Amino acid sequence: MQKENITITRNQIGLWVSALGGIALLIGVIGYIWQGGFSSFIIGSFIVGAVGLILWAVVTPDEFRGFVRGRQTRYTTGAIFGTLLLVGILALAYVIIARAVITLDMTQDQRYTLSSETRALLNRVNRPIQITGFYSPAALRQRAIDDQYYRQYEVETNSLITRLYIDPIEQPAVARNFGADIDGQVFISYLNADGSVDFSSLARVPRSDFQERDMTQALSRLLIAGSLTVYFEQSHGELDPSDTSQQGISGINNGIRESGIITFPLFLTELAQTGGSIPADAAAVVLARPTTDFNEQEIGVLDRYLRQGGALMILTDVLYNADAFLRQDSLFNQYLWANFGLRALDAVIVDPASSSGSALDIISASVFVDNQIVQRIDQENAPTLFRLARAIEVNSNPPPDTPNGRAIMSSEQSYGETNLAALGQTNTFQFDAGQDIPGPLTSVAWANNRATGAKILMIGDSDFATNGLVLTSGNAILFTDGLSWLTGFSDQINFAPQAFQTTPVIFVSSEQLDLIAFITVFLMPGALVAAGTGIWLRRMRA
Repeated sequence: MQKENITITRNQIGLWVSALGGIALLIGVIGYIWQGGFSSFIIGSFIVGAVGLILWAVVTPDEFRGFVRGRQTRYTTGAIFGTLLLVGILALAYVIIARAVITLDMTQDQRYTLSSETRALLNRVNRPIQITGFYSPAALRQRAIDDQYYRQYEVETNSLITRLYIDPIEQPAVARNFGADIDGQVFISYLNADGSVDFSSLARVPRSDFQERDMTQALSRLLIAGSLTVYFEQSHGELDPSDTSQQGISGINNGIRESGIITFPLFLTELAQTGGSIPADAAAVVLARPTTDFNEQEIGVLDRYLRQGGALMILTDVLYNADAFLRQDSLFNQYLWANFGLRALDAVIVDPASSSGSALDIISASVFVDNQIVQRIDQENAPTLFRLARAIEVNSNPPPDTPNGRAIMSSEQSYGETNLAALGQTNTFQFDAGQDIPGPLTSVAWANNRATGAKILMIGDSDFATNGLVLTSGNAILFTDGLSWLTGFSDQINFAPQAFQTTPVIFVSSEQLDLIAFITVFLMPGALVAAGTGIWLRRMRA
């Protein structure tokens, strides 16, 4: 059998090296744009491309000159370069669009468009802010969904707000610096002049099914951070905001600070002895279960503060010591009754119809949902839980221009146990007609002096705010929303709930988009080029 001789012409060599050079240059350009810089592979692609074009010019100079000068070229070379040019244009367009922050909401109800509340808030941003998200490969789908919203903040502020996504598996040290211990956690912070994160402003973004609401409220807290200060009174044996034990309230204190509110201790006794006053920047003062009552001088300090529009959160327990805080005939109890129409009773609420375990561990049976303090409490799934709650009396005829009211009450079957000695010594209780107080009874009450702006929130329990119970049911909501009402913090971060779930009807991840782009931009045109080249070679051999 006689072997067929294969003849390779200069034109064929020119065709091959020109195609090789064009492909190499195309890969180099796309790689440069994709990576945002040079790498050894990209430099190598440019070198191969340049060598290929030089060889083309040397091997077939006439064809090369004709191509450059726009004269009629050979059909095969023109077709290949035309295809490569189309591939290059499509690839570059895809890379540029994929990397650009371009948003277009094509849903009929505009569910992926920032609300007017958010846009109004973003007009107040005047320094760089970074959204930092920690997503492992397992959370890439969540990252892509979140990014549908976060990128809009960047667009709306002309990149004054930027976003950065970090893989906590690849960069564990960075994750530890942020305190990111859960996959998918997101943080916001200001940026320093050098572009580094200002960790003093770092705050975690709470997560729910409503990304826009969560992010906007977090930004609201960041923007007003440092503008509100809350003081914890500490001179009467109150709960310690730095105590991390189950009986401490460090969790509440940390949560307040995470919301952008500054907290400090306050020593009322020292102020009364020195003739001092509560600091003017005090948005609220928390009396977290004082054990002894206040004297006239201390009440005078509080009175001056309230007359200037101050706010008090009073957590009062049933106590058994001689000079117990807010005993029914105490000076401070009388002051609150005379000025705000509120007073604590020497009675423990017993509620067998709405309790947990013991009839003394009462669950909120009735919540006034139109009240800002408790409107977010979910009675069905997350009611408040109090242990040994104290009954509060609300005067139906309060002082002039000082409305008051009830926020949480016990059930109709409850009563107020007044035999505190028997309860404290033997833990026994029973309803005694004529002595005990029939229910329902108030456990949370409020008052507001419209003339001065002073506010009082009285809660007949302190255990609910301790580290051991604050995360139980609606306890944290009661404290934070109560403090929000006292300080006006909620007025500054008011944001209408987002009406839509975040998961789109059709979800395509960035990896899937890259695969689609590879198939449509590279593979399909490349297959056509390969098929055409194969047919051409076969004809050349025929």
